[in-house]
Amino acid sequence: MIRQYPITHYIVAADFGLDRDHSAFATIALRREDHGTFDHAQLVQPTRLILQLGSLRRIPLGTQYLEVAKQLRQTVRRLQGAAGWGAPEVKVHVIVDAAGPGQVVLELLRAQRLGINLVPALLTAGSESGYLPSGKLTVPRRELITHLRYLLEVELLRVNPKMTHKAALETEIASVRFDGRQAAHDDLVIATGLAAYQAWRIFPELLRPARVA
Repeated sequence: MIRQYPITHYIVAADFGLDRDHSAFATIALRREDHGTFDHAQLVQPTRLILQLGSLRRIPLGTQYLEVAKQLRQTVRRLQGAAGWGAPEVKVHVIVDAAGPGQVVLELLRAQRLGINLVPALLTAGSESGYLPSGKLTVPRRELITHLRYLLEVELLRVNPKMTHKAALETEIASVRFDGRQAAHDDLVIATGLAAYQAWRIFPELLRPARVA
């Protein structure tokens, strides 16, 4: 039986919309699990990092940004208290699409001093990630989608089978385009992709999975 270890990090990612596109939140939990057989020479059990997409939220169209920020804050507070008394501290990271309306929500979150690692990001048509003078992380859209699909294919990112919007996410992943021109909504795949991208930034080993012993 594969042993799972306590959750060490939560990553919440948000993509923002209002009238035409939804605002959406994706929450990923990071934990380790046993991977391969016990190494008797080193007396250690090899492990690997696993991402669990536990929830997706799609906010109704027309919801004002102040309310979206409030709901995002409530999500963060709930995760910060999830470990319970006496449990190891769980770090909470929030990465948001800071383009357009995202800048408004970003400033609201900064003003609330939530004690989180807050990462503002901008999706680009470029080929390399980097930082703007303002401190915003630039994320190539192609890289975001490619990493997400890879982590799903090798089952390092696992989706809660009972999760709300699971079917909608799968549809978006199959149809999303690298150039950003969408025939339908892409809020769920962008939110999930941002969360997975931040997980990879924290743990680069996710794109270099260890072999099973």
